[in-house]
Amino acid sequence: MQDPSAAWRVPFSPRLFPDSTAVARWLAESPQDAGRAIAATQQQSGPGVEQRHACGVALLCADLPFAAWTLLAQLVDEARPRGGGPLDEHLRFDDDPVLRALHVDLATAAVRCGFWDHALRTLVEVTSGITEAEELAELVHRGEGLTEAVNSQRRNHSFHRRRVAWFEELADHGEATSTHRLQQAKSLLALGEIDHSLSRFDAAAELLIALDEDEEIRDVAVEMLVNLHLRVGARTPEERERARRRLHRLRPNSAVLRVGASYDEVDRMMRGMEAQQASRVLFALSEKHGDAEGGAEVRERMLLVARAHGDQPRCAVTAALAFLARGQRTRAEAALRLTRAPLSDDDLTELAAHGLTVVPAARSRKAAG
Repeated sequence: MQDPSAAWRVPFSPRLFPDSTAVARWLAESPQDAGRAIAATQQQSGPGVEQRHACGVALLCADLPFAAWTLLAQLVDEARPRGGGPLDEHLRFDDDPVLRALHVDLATAAVRCGFWDHALRTLVEVTSGITEAEELAELVHRGEGLTEAVNSQRRNHSFHRRRVAWFEELADHGEATSTHRLQQAKSLLALGEIDHSLSRFDAAAELLIALDEDEEIRDVAVEMLVNLHLRVGARTPEERERARRRLHRLRPNSAVLRVGASYDEVDRMMRGMEAQQASRVLFALSEKHGDAEGGAEVRERMLLVARAHGDQPRCAVTAALAFLARGQRTRAEAALRLTRAPLSDDDLTELAAHGLTVVPAARSRKAAG
């Protein structure tokens, strides 16, 4: 679904954070300068809230929402007069416009990280502490738009679940056509985007691979498969390379093939940083929710991050640690298999301290393969 925060003003309060406003304007006018804008803002950043907030806004505007979440959450925690962690949902704002403005920008980061319910709760609590008419109207507008988006997402989830069930019933009766299977794959992809379930994406991949046998829709199916691999990784390196070679033969000018080809070293560095920050935020949320439903969903998403960024082994290690904390050793071992890079000695030591021993020789063979 479309990002419900796409049109929101960042920073929320230009009056309180003029430097952040200048950074946001820079990135809006020159998005290709994201790396330079972040580096310049970090160099100019001092210990104060205003300077560090500009860094958070730069990260948010550069499409690095988890990195922005981490920094903005630290600022919120430091600015709050009472104790509590940066993920505390029960906030009291009193008469502190800076704290409220920080929370609104943090809510924007939460939306862009996919935690719409969390952001909505924050906006509701912030709204209760505002008396200035213009800001109140803006927050009400955001809250209404986000409420509509959350409800629409829930309706879409229900719709696609019913749709997948219907296509499965057709298949059970031998009545599913190639077009039906393609539409089923699309619904599975939609569900995967909503609930961040790796199994949904893998089920869609199986359908798309099978559709390569249909001459009429194989081009579309292979392009969808390569795009899926770009977003959440492939089950095996062989599957990924086979799909890319196939798409190159069928559609050599496909825009999907160009995705990632133009990444420079700065782009790759920022993507890696964002992946590791995502793992840290998700780990904190996993610890917060524990065995409740929210925690299980977060850990599923950690698997997605680990596989989508197989070159960042720390993502797989963090996911494994989250499962080990819940006593799920088998799932922790499965998480480690998602990485394509060798684990560091520090990673091995940390896993061993939590009861999971990874044999270095096996690690080396995987890295060589």
